[in-house]
Amino acid sequence: MDERGERVRAYAAEGVVWSRLAGLLPGSEDVELIQACWDIGEQEGGLFRLVDRLFELELSVDDSARAELAAMASQWGVWDQLATDIVDLPGSQGRLRVLEGLEPVDRDGTALVPWMRCEGCGRVLAMEHRYESWGALSFQPVSYVVSVPDGTLLGFDDEKEGAVWRALDALTTACRVAAAGG
Repeated sequence: MDERGERVRAYAAEGVVWSRLAGLLPGSEDVELIQACWDIGEQEGGLFRLVDRLFELELSVDDSARAELAAMASQWGVWDQLATDIVDLPGSQGRLRVLEGLEPVDRDGTALVPWMRCEGCGRVLAMEHRYESWGALSFQPVSYVVSVPDGTLLGFDDEKEGAVWRALDALTTACRVAAAGG
């Protein structure tokens, strides 16, 4: 598939996740408003509105939805602004945990910031940031890295379409396969 076709496919797949997240809200007006944000290209504002409404309505959010919200926030560059709210959404975090505020781990001129953990299989998803010239971490991750308990690191370059979604899938694949009996 060519690069444009890959972008279109990735955007369509992300749109399906967006619709699922909008569906967390019980009222059709809220769902339509969040969906409209996607339709007009206001994903950042839509994410803020969605998270605000989930809090206002005190709606419980399961592990998978919380992880997808975190991935969507990273994808649209607002994770740093929504991290605490997404982590603190109502509903307990069980097998799949979204993390915030953990210390970065230095790695050859970059830093891995732990972001999600699958308690079932022990895999950890981290955002890899480069160090800026003034010493701070880059705003956007340069990649997403899944560490497997056997020491394997699976990297997903943020420049590639759908990197955050492929990394989230790699984080949870082992547990999904085990749950399916395979």
